[in-house]
Amino acid sequence: MHKINQTIKNKLNNLLKILVLILLILFNTKNIVYAANINWIEVSKTPTGIQYLDRESIDIKGKGIIELTTKYLKIDSNNSKVIEENIYIMKINCLTNKFKDISVNGKKNLTAKWEDPDGDKLLDDVISDSCENV
Repeated sequence: MHKINQTIKNKLNNLLKILVLILLILFNTKNIVYAANINWIEVSKTPTGIQYLDRESIDIKGKGIIELTTKYLKIDSNNSKVIEENIYIMKINCLTNKFKDISVNGKKNLTAKWEDPDGDKLLDDVISDSCENV
């Protein structure tokens, strides 16, 4: 009787190990597929930065509001080298041309408020390009 219980216990342990391995593989694959779906398109460029947009990320939320993913590269104007890169998830109100960054580099911004681009060419261009077909 003791030998049967030990055999069942060993089989259950092996099954559990296989299940954990399968789950790890599935969760890893999901992250790889998501990263492969980003298609950055340059929207605007200034001597101090470049703004990109993932057009496939545009999600219409209703009442003129969209959500999308952008990437900003800060450029050193002295040598034209990238000195900083940030990924944003933004909401844009296409009716008022205001925006809010709800996530920066994967960190959610729960206190984000609607802002005016205040003449920032990169933000203005992202807003007009993104809202074009909404």
